[in-house]
Amino acid sequence: MYGALMSDTGNSPIPSLNALALSLKQILGEMDDYQAALSAKVSAVHPRHRECARNLVDYLAFRADDRSGLQERLSALGLSSLGRSEAAIRAQVTRVLSWVEAGTRTSPDLDEILREDPQQRGRRNLVANSQHLFGQSAANRNTRIMVTMPYEVVDDPQMVEGFLRSGMNVARINCAHDTPSVWRRIAGQIRQASDRLELPCQIMMDLAGPKLRSGPMSEGPRVSKVRPLRDVRGRVTHESRILLHPHTRVVAPDSTVFSVPLLCEHLEQLPEIRRVTLRDARQKHRSLEILSQGEEGILLKSDQTIYFETGNTLTLHTRDKVIEAEIGPLPPRPSFIPLQIGSRLLLVSDGRAASPALTEADGEAIAPATVSCGVPEALDASQLGHEIKLDDGKFTGVVIEKADGSVLLEITEAPLGGGKLRAEKGINFPDTDLPVAGLTTRDLQDLDVVCELADMVALSFVSRAEDVESLRAALDERQSNGMGIILKIETRPAYQRLPELLLTALRSDRVGVMIARGDLAVEAGWREMAEIQDEILWLCAAAHIPTIWATQVLESAAKQGQPTRPEITDAAMAQRAECVMLNKGPYMVKTVQLLNRLLSVMDTHQYKKSARLPALPYARIPRQAGSPIPQ
Repeated sequence: MYGALMSDTGNSPIPSLNALALSLKQILGEMDDYQAALSAKVSAVHPRHRECARNLVDYLAFRADDRSGLQERLSALGLSSLGRSEAAIRAQVTRVLSWVEAGTRTSPDLDEILREDPQQRGRRNLVANSQHLFGQSAANRNTRIMVTMPYEVVDDPQMVEGFLRSGMNVARINCAHDTPSVWRRIAGQIRQASDRLELPCQIMMDLAGPKLRSGPMSEGPRVSKVRPLRDVRGRVTHESRILLHPHTRVVAPDSTVFSVPLLCEHLEQLPEIRRVTLRDARQKHRSLEILSQGEEGILLKSDQTIYFETGNTLTLHTRDKVIEAEIGPLPPRPSFIPLQIGSRLLLVSDGRAASPALTEADGEAIAPATVSCGVPEALDASQLGHEIKLDDGKFTGVVIEKADGSVLLEITEAPLGGGKLRAEKGINFPDTDLPVAGLTTRDLQDLDVVCELADMVALSFVSRAEDVESLRAALDERQSNGMGIILKIETRPAYQRLPELLLTALRSDRVGVMIARGDLAVEAGWREMAEIQDEILWLCAAAHIPTIWATQVLESAAKQGQPTRPEITDAAMAQRAECVMLNKGPYMVKTVQLLNRLLSVMDTHQYKKSARLPALPYARIPRQAGSPIPQ
């Protein structure tokens, strides 16, 4: 039975059992040392979270060293390997020690130790904290569903009802978008729909936080491309539709018709137009056929690609004369900075519009492209050799020079063949500990509205315990210290300081953690993302803090109506969290229904990382005559 645990000098397992007991006692001693070192932080947490904080400290001590060898020795005895003991690690180590000591005939009273399952007590704490933060879970699943509210909810109460009927438990309002007046209308729709349907729903609002983005770009040319649909052989299957209308008239958006404003105020009074011709922005001659002419304007069709440009002239042909009309203001094309591996990019903090690289006639660069990032502290804190990532990691640059208010990057990673950096794209500093406050001036203004409307607030880009304390102080000033606090873990410093952040957050009554996998993956790198999200789940489970699994969950299902196979697997893994966040999309009701069913099924298969073994309906084999298989 004891295998490798037998001593080298005989068949008795007792010497090795004594050594195993000594290892377990040493772990308990290390836990005592950690408790002594962090006693002040534990004492500072909210009274209802003291047990949670003590267990988190014990777990940190347990994971400080490699325990894999210990796990193998315990498994060889048929004992718990401690691999799923986050919820009550000290008690579980003590229980295992008791069994080991029983084998050495020096066991204390096992009945007293085994009277209550500490794992169950720890799980009850997590369930209670989840209910306290998110409200009651659905009857058919433990994991809640959070849905990001689209703007359309403002005027569409049926949309909110659809989300609620499909299984939404928490509604998310992102303060990085829209205005307080819009947030109030959205929150009102949520509360009213929840009351009408008698389906409870909490509201979480995300503070925008100090996210760094690429600055403004110069305005691009006012050119619009219109082309018909073609099949794989290039044959036209659907001709394009073009509406000419006076520039003073507002035309309702229509995805099937492209509108071209003309500097002509009385277009409807023109005589019958037989044909329209022009030379487009490429100087290609185009002739368009008339479909109709009326008060709305002149509707045309074309089977050719046309580049319309503001200021170009259209020629309108009637029966007996020719009329010329100038194309009015078209929307400017978004400008961009082209980047490829080896390109150089100057990041500045003065807010200037971006400018492309200056080159000689032979293509050799004279001056690098310039883009503003708007936060001087970020550029000042970066050092030579640090990586800076742009556009959600699409580009990676290394700092090769520094000056006051600027850094020069050499692009080391870019899409094959190069890519385009546009305005308002995220900038990440994964190697730099940014001296930027977690709460911005705008966040403090928005917090007044959040305290009025929401049940919980999400702190974006938290990186230090001081950020959490600042939020707690701001909520206390607004007499909203009962507000739930969600820490969004989306930077490398936040991940590295997670124990301290959790202990600080536990000073509040209602606490949760969002694993914001988008920015976190950019900061930490995709290669490390799988292990990082697991480590966050482990620490939060040890602290009995509920987690939110976020970013691109079932994104194809929400935007295109059909999930991918990897998305289904990812959503199934999300069942280990206490809440799953969905973003926006036209198929969101269908996506909530899919996630509801998936989480319900996964709940019968596992809890957290612990596998369950339910009866499988297809495993029951009808008994044949003489078969040993029982009914």
